[in-house]
Amino acid sequence: MTTIKYQLIPTDDELPREEKPLKWIVKICFLSVVLLILALYNRSLSGNLLDKTTPSEVSMDTSTVKTPLVSSSLSNILYDTSTLSTIKVTKITKRSTLSAATETNNWNTGSTDIPTEEITETQPEVSTERNIIHVANESTPETPYALETESGVKYFVNSPQCQMRYPDPFASNILKIYKKHSYIVCDKSRDMITVNFNETDSTYRLHMLEKCECCYKQILRAGVSTMADHQYKLRPCVKFQQDFLVPTNVTAMITYCRRPPYKKLSQTNAFSFVHPRKEPPRAPNPDKMPSVLLWGIDSISRMTLEMTMPQMFKYLSAQHWFELEGYNKMGDNTFPNLMAVLTGFNKTFAKAQCRPDKVGGLDACPLIWKDFKARGYTTAFAEDWSGYSTFDYLSKGFFRPPTDVYGRPLILAAEKELKMTHESGLPYCLGRKPSAEYIYDLGLQFTMVNRNSTFFGMFWTNTFSHNDFSMSSAMDARMVKYMRTLDKNGIMDNTIIVFFSDHGSRFGPLRKLDSGFVEERLPFIFIRVPLWIREKYPQFLHNLKLNRNRLTSPYDIHATLRHLLELNTPPEQLPRPEGCPTCHSVFLEVDWSRNCSQAGIEEHWCACEKFSTLSTMDARAKIMSTQLVEAINGFVAGKEGAEGCQQLKLDEISSVKQRGDTNLYKIHISAQPGNATFEATVQWDESAQRISIRVPSISRLDTYFGLSECSSVKETKKFCIC
Repeated sequence: MTTIKYQLIPTDDELPREEKPLKWIVKICFLSVVLLILALYNRSLSGNLLDKTTPSEVSMDTSTVKTPLVSSSLSNILYDTSTLSTIKVTKITKRSTLSAATETNNWNTGSTDIPTEEITETQPEVSTERNIIHVANESTPETPYALETESGVKYFVNSPQCQMRYPDPFASNILKIYKKHSYIVCDKSRDMITVNFNETDSTYRLHMLEKCECCYKQILRAGVSTMADHQYKLRPCVKFQQDFLVPTNVTAMITYCRRPPYKKLSQTNAFSFVHPRKEPPRAPNPDKMPSVLLWGIDSISRMTLEMTMPQMFKYLSAQHWFELEGYNKMGDNTFPNLMAVLTGFNKTFAKAQCRPDKVGGLDACPLIWKDFKARGYTTAFAEDWSGYSTFDYLSKGFFRPPTDVYGRPLILAAEKELKMTHESGLPYCLGRKPSAEYIYDLGLQFTMVNRNSTFFGMFWTNTFSHNDFSMSSAMDARMVKYMRTLDKNGIMDNTIIVFFSDHGSRFGPLRKLDSGFVEERLPFIFIRVPLWIREKYPQFLHNLKLNRNRLTSPYDIHATLRHLLELNTPPEQLPRPEGCPTCHSVFLEVDWSRNCSQAGIEEHWCACEKFSTLSTMDARAKIMSTQLVEAINGFVAGKEGAEGCQQLKLDEISSVKQRGDTNLYKIHISAQPGNATFEATVQWDESAQRISIRVPSISRLDTYFGLSECSSVKETKKFCIC
């Protein structure tokens, strides 16, 4: 019998380590080699040495030494970033097994599971400040573009087709608007009741921590027809005694406890319970299959994660996680980006096929958890903030529960029955704990109950990140505890975990900065791979490392999830996303020179920057900006249900930039009323003096929450001023 709570487990850095030779000895040896070579050669070698491999180019301060790499041990010395200020390596022949020094200093994944046979490959390029590697392979030029230029400009991706800038998360203009938050304790009173979980039989007991009388009301999903996903009901309150065994048909409840003399309600709590599936087990699969856990936070970019959640960022860097720094969103808000992950559809096709505005439409939608369910997996989905959740905001939601475990009834009831405390306009606290923790606690229960079988779970939160980029700092240490609890419980032994977001800040002060363009478009994503997959499929790890600084999109994550169902299928036979036939699993190598079109990303959402500035006084700037406002007004006027929205008028042209040498322009304007701020990508026809544009793809940069209530049309909300 155990009490459900969070417990810290040691990180890899805290575990005992084998004694290693002192680094200074290695460094002295290296410097001796360099000095010897300097004495023998005054000029760079021009020929191919050592079996015609391309020599490495080692830059040390202002002097340059070119020398072949003669052993893997010398390669290890080269990767000691404390020895060299800049290292540039183009191509070598070496054993593919990465050294421990390389692993610790560069990959931050804890894996050395690549075969040891001799292969010819391109060596990584190390950026000493950011401690990341850019790997050039056979498909890349012999001299890959550096991730940091001599002038100090840094990139997440730097290839002929995509220069994706890496803004400084700690820039002074960001720090001026950032406010660090401590963890918010919703209720400081002591617990009157706790839940004890028995790991042996996966049962729960309610334990009273003091003398009191308590009862519980079971939460049931109760909506019908159009309200099927929007209503709940409570059963009558049932009194229970000490260590009451929770019935297996109760998946959520609200408890009411009274202290003597039992006349006044003393404490109310909401609890979730995940029970083992009652269905008979399926025949065992001859191929071992990993479980899958999607653990998500809305509206956090890669830069914001690094700044506001430093403890979590450090944890991810020290564990067996693989980061995709070039992960670019493909749509405006949560729905299209998550639908690309879960279905492989673009927004237009997803609406046509899944019909979220129709009762039962989403039930027929081929969401990826159905494929896992068909393979015998137990499934779960939960999200906080019921009114604005991914599948229910101005939509009908699900007619029937979409997964075996479904957290929506619990959140609906908690929001109505418990005291709600708002932070930054969001329902941060529900009763005695943060809204998000109901979701993550459910995730812990779900994984623990199903740890000995395969499962697919998605747990998504909005309430500490959506409106204020600073608020995520309040959950920093807590998120590390959740991850360490998953590890302590053994969940990570057989689970692919995707820790990710849908996009960065779409509006507000952070979005209005110069870095806001990249901020909005680059959500964070980290993937953790269990040991047995690292050992059985070493090429997957090799490719994940290659893909770290390459352009990827939500479509690639969908393809990766499908790949997990067919780990032994040849790559050419794997299914491709409908919305992006050129996208594929990130366990396969992504083309270094990939562009946004090949990743299924529209030009407006593409974070690959290559702009030249056009004067706002230019006649074209005025014409394009005026036509942009006209296009917005025409779009809103054509939607039934948006009649209360006012006509917008151009107020100011903030900037106009041309993308490369194309006829695409990025326009930043403000309009009245409401001082609404927009950013759009338009295609300019010089001969006709007209623009063409997809209006739904326009970005609204200022907060419009509460200003568009007169419109019932989701697509017009960001354009509507009532």
